[in-house]
Amino acid sequence: MTPIVRSIEPQQVQSPVESTLSLWQLRFLLRKLCLKRGEHVLLMGTHALGIVEMLAMAVGQTGQVTVLTEPGVSDIERQSLQRDLTLLPQVKVVAPGPSADLQQCDAIAILPERLTEPYEPLMDQSWRRLGNGGRLMLTLPKGEGEQLNSAIACANQKGFVTRYRRNCDKHCAWVGVKYVAKW
Repeated sequence: MTPIVRSIEPQQVQSPVESTLSLWQLRFLLRKLCLKRGEHVLLMGTHALGIVEMLAMAVGQTGQVTVLTEPGVSDIERQSLQRDLTLLPQVKVVAPGPSADLQQCDAIAILPERLTEPYEPLMDQSWRRLGNGGRLMLTLPKGEGEQLNSAIACANQKGFVTRYRRNCDKHCAWVGVKYVAKW
């Protein structure tokens, strides 16, 4: 009979969520998002520290990175993530739902963990949050070209214009831009 092995960590502690894309792939794709100093970026998907740090370095001290957690994430986990990011004052971890904070942003990065069907609610939310000229980045693991094509079709129906598209053996991503006509 084998003995029962117990974890030394309490039940609330979980390992950080890792992205299905490697850091070098995300670094390459984030360059295609063309982030500038002082911009406001919204991150949907994994909240791995390496990804958040890359975004924070891209927007600088004057910018802002908002990490939108998943609906199932508890307040304790959200506060723990915010404590882990205390060295990055421009990063804020928020729960989905109504907020008194400014909802407009310059760019949205949707990582593979968050990009699931149906795409319409996600594209509607992105359209509302982005200002004119705002960029939307969709990323998927390699080999998910059909899923990316259906997400692109949904985004194009909403009004996003394709700026960058890549579907190869290393990257599967799309960057779209919101252009609103001025009447």
